[in-house]
Amino acid sequence: MKRRGDKKVKRYRRNSVHPHPMASQKVDTNFMENFLRESMHCGNCRKVFSLGSNELKIHCNMCNEFFHCGIAGECIGEDCMIKDDRGRYKHRARYCNGCVKEIYNAETCLCNSCGSK
Repeated sequence: MKRRGDKKVKRYRRNSVHPHPMASQKVDTNFMENFLRESMHCGNCRKVFSLGSNELKIHCNMCNEFFHCGIAGECIGEDCMIKDDRGRYKHRARYCNGCVKEIYNAETCLCNSCGSK
């Protein structure tokens, strides 16, 4: 039987962050052409769109999907608003129909987290 002090101490390598191979690639016309050929699906109707078609409208802040239809609009709650250094309005989070509590008109809504307060 070995005593506790006689055991070898395992040395572990530190976790290190390695840059993504695409991070060093220059953004030129070839890169943009390949990027715009990428395809995504709408979170509501599941239709596939290329990024170059400009048909995808929003990214839902709650379910993290892209939408071109089924859009509730931007939330008017205080928690979903980003302000700049001077306290002025800068950006509001946008949501799909499934992630909102109330829809006021075609452009504004109240999300589930702001509506439950």
